[in-house]
Amino acid sequence: MKKLTISAQDLQNLNSGSGLVMADDFCVLGDQENKNATRRVEHDLVKDFLNDPEVKQPDEFKTNTVVKLKVNVMESSGLSIEQLQDKYADIAKLKIFHVAGDDLTGRPVIAFSACRLPNRKDIDHQQLLCFLKEVLDCYVENDYTLVYFHYGLRSINKPSFKWLLQVYKELDRKYKKNLKAFYIVHPSNFIKAAFNIFYPFISKKFGKKINNISKLDELTPHLRIDQIDIPEEVKQHDKIVVEKFKSVATSQAKEIPKTQQFSISLTELKRKHPDRHVPIVVSSCIEFIEENALDIEGIFRRSAQVNLVNEAVDAFNMGQIAQFSTSNVHLATALLKKFLRDLPEPLLTFKLYGSVMEFSSLPEKNKLKCTKRMLNEFLPSLNHDLLVYLLRFLEKVVEHSSANRMVSSSLAIVFGPNLLWSDTESASLTSMSKINSYCKYLIDNSHLIFDESVS
Repeated sequence: MKKLTISAQDLQNLNSGSGLVMADDFCVLGDQENKNATRRVEHDLVKDFLNDPEVKQPDEFKTNTVVKLKVNVMESSGLSIEQLQDKYADIAKLKIFHVAGDDLTGRPVIAFSACRLPNRKDIDHQQLLCFLKEVLDCYVENDYTLVYFHYGLRSINKPSFKWLLQVYKELDRKYKKNLKAFYIVHPSNFIKAAFNIFYPFISKKFGKKINNISKLDELTPHLRIDQIDIPEEVKQHDKIVVEKFKSVATSQAKEIPKTQQFSISLTELKRKHPDRHVPIVVSSCIEFIEENALDIEGIFRRSAQVNLVNEAVDAFNMGQIAQFSTSNVHLATALLKKFLRDLPEPLLTFKLYGSVMEFSSLPEKNKLKCTKRMLNEFLPSLNHDLLVYLLRFLEKVVEHSSANRMVSSSLAIVFGPNLLWSDTESASLTSMSKINSYCKYLIDNSHLIFDESVS
């Protein structure tokens, strides 16, 4: 077997320039137990990389060595987000990770903040892993995005290297396959260097998912920063980084073309196209999906290639109709989600956000009446008409769920973050769960909500 070894000089080089010692990156010098664990798993680390489906496996690296690290296989509990937060109350209150709405391609975002990890003696890391897995289980059937804020990870709060390997092993292919983008914000020099060392063992496909983000504003082309609960100390550190870079934005304001379709209000779209009942982007996408994709399994779970989405957006914004193909039906679904997410104000409006947050606490018998009043009396007519059009379509998707596997709860997870978000609060596990629950109610009961004969 060919074994990867890292020399003392390599370790010194990895640490040079960062001002951090090895203990501040892998917690291997803190005590003798960690030292011994590191020696035992040096080989296992490489073997894990080579045995992973996302990793290249040349013949000379294959081995029959028995892995020493024990893995506890945990089945999905099927609990709701609220139930999970109650089950893991001691972990949840730390806000180490949270669901942060959707990125700009419509994928759910999971944000992890290292600075919120407490002293490693004060937290049960096995419970943390269980909580993380059960939350991810709610989303990993769809494409999703992971954002990791590295700043604040110190020797005192850093988990052991052995535990990190356990995390890597337990987050198996189910979790890695649908991870479409992994943003590492404020990475240390060690992380960058370590990634370069292991890069030859990682497939190009997975390697392309990893993005090192030096400053917070580098996230803006990919997701909504205002929906992420970024710790204050991360923000303060970012100010120092920005000052260090001395980077001055020189971008010029782009003139919005008269044919613009994305990122403008429904009112502006109606002014430009007074004869259209719904925006052309929405109608084009939905008509194509109804004709070609209602029976495709997981139709709204997959995302399209970013470059194809951008090209289609540019086409619509220039007054053209994007060309869809049956060989890439996910382009239409991605554009539909992006159109809704790019609205300056969510389709359900900021005004209704508070009412939606309270909806789950209403008695079941009052929910229909309350919803009818919310949507029929307080939702602007343009928003109301588009919502009706969209929900009628989603009803059709559910009717084909035996083939496409998209039941109302699945669609709610996909569309909830694209229909409503707050203009004053960051997204959280609780708020996302309430939005998704409300969206499911709309899909399940739209035939009653918009039927004037039903009170």
